[in-house]
Amino acid sequence: MTETHRHDAGVSDAPSVPTPNPPARGPGGGEQVTYETGGLRLTLLIGAGIALGVFAGWIYLGVVLGVVVMIFLHELGHFVTAKRSGMKVTEFFIGFGPRIWSFQRGETEYGLKLVPAGAYVRIVGMNNLDEADPADEPRTYRQQSFPKRLLVVSAGSIMHFLQAFVILVVLLGVVGFPGGSVTDPSGNPTEWEITGVTPDSAADAAGLEDGDAIRAVDGRPAREFGSFTDAIRAYDVGDTVAFDIERDGEVRTVEVELGARPEGTPGGEPGTAFLGVGTFAVLPDAPIGLGTALARAPGEMIGFMGDSVGALVGFFSPDGLTDYAGNVSKANDEPASTGGGSSSSSGNDDGSENRLISIFGAVRLAGQMSEAGGLAWLLVFFFQINVFIGIFNMVPLPPLDGGHAAVAIYERIRSRGGSRYHADVAKLLPLTYAVIMGLVLLGVTSLYLDIVNPIDI
Repeated sequence: MTETHRHDAGVSDAPSVPTPNPPARGPGGGEQVTYETGGLRLTLLIGAGIALGVFAGWIYLGVVLGVVVMIFLHELGHFVTAKRSGMKVTEFFIGFGPRIWSFQRGETEYGLKLVPAGAYVRIVGMNNLDEADPADEPRTYRQQSFPKRLLVVSAGSIMHFLQAFVILVVLLGVVGFPGGSVTDPSGNPTEWEITGVTPDSAADAAGLEDGDAIRAVDGRPAREFGSFTDAIRAYDVGDTVAFDIERDGEVRTVEVELGARPEGTPGGEPGTAFLGVGTFAVLPDAPIGLGTALARAPGEMIGFMGDSVGALVGFFSPDGLTDYAGNVSKANDEPASTGGGSSSSSGNDDGSENRLISIFGAVRLAGQMSEAGGLAWLLVFFFQINVFIGIFNMVPLPPLDGGHAAVAIYERIRSRGGSRYHADVAKLLPLTYAVIMGLVLLGVTSLYLDIVNPIDI
């Protein structure tokens, strides 16, 4: 029996025995085989998609299709690099479970399976435990050069990073995003408005209200938020200041005697000049242009990758895992903190948000983000999830791609004088099983959290 590499999302593929039609010649002269058993399954899959669109909303169906495309491109990276490297690839399927449809072209079978929860590519001879036909041995993964092996196992994450880069450039350069940055939430606000007035403050005495916008301070323009805060710092308690206030499209001038900042009020030292308004900065969301976006995207990518690595390290730390276990145990008792983001972990000091998001939760969150913020926030979701999966996939533990990369690097270090060293992966099987069990446990508990205590934006 030939054992081949399966690259998937941790979902086992139950074996199925197709009933083939008589062989037909496919494009390019390769043999094409179709399966009669796929009609009902395809109908079920299409019906499930329509039901999702009708009952949950068509945007959620779009998100699911987007996730399927993202995973397909991940596997396409492995497939193309393996083929280019001369390796033998026997299968390339989208989905898991029973076959819906497939065809054979050359030595590779391509197809679609019932459960669109991922995709996989089979490459012959991934390690010393994989049996291969002696005629295929020169084309096995294990017999290729170190650069080729490292490229093939890294190609999935590379595709995620490429997807994230393209999405980011389109988001910033074509669609537009507040502040022109996904890593700096403060951005460069150009307009702002009052969102709260402190009782018994100078602003309260002057009759300022929520929704008012201060456009000038003593005749000096203060349309930008930074210029307003700088202007207030220049005054002392008791100074009378003329503010140009815009309300309902009309501008009027109000003179205000500044009071003293109370104890415990954020934003400055107690006793300093204090107006007494809460503010909301309005960030510009116009597209910054493709050229500027291309120049800015690398820095944005690096910044978010650093945040993602930090979130992963924090989550898998002893304190992080303890917090996560606590969140699971009290999932029915406390509501989830409001927030948006990706499938990466996030957490406050108390660990109330220290959790991973399942595929179910990610699709739900992405749908909410797109409903609330339109295309821009949907692109933010796919940017974030691509970066996170690309990083997580390269964690150097089997059976992740990073585990294969670690083995390839170890074999390269142990090879001497032209003699190839092949690691005995049987010694890694206990670790592999432990990682798989851990991933399954995380998957089940994160799904449980997303069902009983979902995160809402």
